Amino acid sequence: MLRLGIISELGSGDNLGYARVSFDEVGIVSDWLALPSAGTRDVKQWTPVAVNTQVACLMDARCEQGAIVMALWSSEDMPPEWAGPDTMGIEYADGTKVFYDAQAHRLTVDAPDADITISCRKLTVTGEVAITGDASVSGTVDASEVTAGDLLKVSLTGHKHNTLAVGSPTSEPLPIP
Repeated sequence: MLRLGIISELGSGDNLGYARVSFDEVGIVSDWLALPSAGTRDVKQWTPVAVNTQVACLMDARCEQGAIVMALWSSEDMPPEWAGPDTMGIEYADGTKVFYDAQAHRLTVDAPDADITISCRKLTVTGEVAITGDASVSGTVDASEVTAGDLLKVSLTGHKHNTLAVGSPTSEPLPIP
């Protein structure tokens, strides 16, 4: 049977991925129930859930066995401000947001107080890139065709630097045409 309850305790150690749920209508706190997940075994998804989150559970008649099916929105726990019929994403407790708006064709990563690390064998970016702030590169920069600023009109074709810190002075000044 479907029962609505409130998470009263989150598991740790051997009970990580489980929670206890308080069912006020029958005055029972469940045993450890599995938290919902979209993947297990080879593909894993982890979404933290907080104590006092309202959840829907499928339970046996005596509330002894069951599973948490999903977390529910409530008047105290509303969807994020960016949510809509064409968006999918996540917002973390520190305010960091990652969401995609299919109607606007826009992926937003809003993490003003976080460091973002991308670790991969090769990263390819196709399209315009705008950088506001400092940038640094360690390694080789191969510039097949680069124009540095509208005012300077400096063009580097087939130019290579072994180490380059963008925005830092080079050992030799670039000629200005």
